[in-house]
Amino acid sequence: NERVALALISWIAGLMACIEGVASFPAGSTAMLANSLIFLQLSINATFALRSSFGIGARKHWTIQLQGAAMMLLGGLVCAAVIRWAMMGSIPHPGLMISVGALAFVASLGSWAIMLQYSSAPSGFATLWRAGRSDAVSNVAVIAAGGAVALTSSNIPDLVIGGGMAALFAWSGWRIALTGRLEAGRPS
Repeated sequence: NERVALALISWIAGLMACIEGVASFPAGSTAMLANSLIFLQLSINATFALRSSFGIGARKHWTIQLQGAAMMLLGGLVCAAVIRWAMMGSIPHPGLMISVGALAFVASLGSWAIMLQYSSAPSGFATLWRAGRSDAVSNVAVIAAGGAVALTSSNIPDLVIGGGMAALFAWSGWRIALTGRLEAGRPS
């Protein structure tokens, strides 16, 4: 059932957003913190698709704008964390980064396996495919950042990857908010 699949994807992504977001603080990793936002976005997209499948109001223009604004805010907060952790100069824990990144990658593969069963389904899954791709790439980036931190004993790889992912997330939020605003201005 598509609804069960959407609920599972939302649950898996939401759980990983929590796990990775919480683990990012003891790990001291901005890459993990930024990656948790991507999981959060996947969970939100799956939840909206699930709501639409029940006929509970398709995404209204104001909800799209709100989602974009929230993404900009969260991306900006992670960018601020990048600056703060750069000033502190502390080195992230690469072992925790690699292990949580690997767990996140397995979670992404699980979500993809669910999505594959519904690859010919209506548009609700198309958005999830795009978000899932970003998620898998960011998981690999977290693992790579952890490896680079271990090799260099420097926080620079984590800051660069975390800052890049957070900036991209904020920029995507701006584009989503702009799309919602433009659609709101169009006559129905």
